[in-house]
Amino acid sequence: MESWLGYALIAMLTGGVAMVFAKMGMNNNANEHLALVIRTGVLFMMVLGNALYAGGLKSARMIDSKTLTWFVLAGACTAVYWILYFKAIKTADVSIVATIDRAGILVTVGLSYFLLNEPLTPRLLLGMGVILCGTLILIWK
Repeated sequence: MESWLGYALIAMLTGGVAMVFAKMGMNNNANEHLALVIRTGVLFMMVLGNALYAGGLKSARMIDSKTLTWFVLAGACTAVYWILYFKAIKTADVSIVATIDRAGILVTVGLSYFLLNEPLTPRLLLGMGVILCGTLILIWK
């Protein structure tokens, strides 16, 4: 198995577990804002520790303004994403919110095609179609 696939599978597993843990914490009367602050604080410390350990901060001065802008925009999108995601799981079933959230892959694939010139293969299109159908089933009233 290629290393990227192992990383992706472990990310998928830990991402799924993290959402259930977050919902379990909010069931004990913690509000979604506090839950997100705690989660993000732990995340920041772990990411910083990993970067320090791997020597990833040594190249910080070499980042140009265009690259920095993309990272800042990605961070801002992530912040909005997590704020709204935690609001959603506070009041709804995490299983449904997480499934709808995964439809964001449709946006990712579309943007990666148009902005990054990544290919749209028949297998990828079929997978996207299944995700879209599943999402529509969940939000259909």
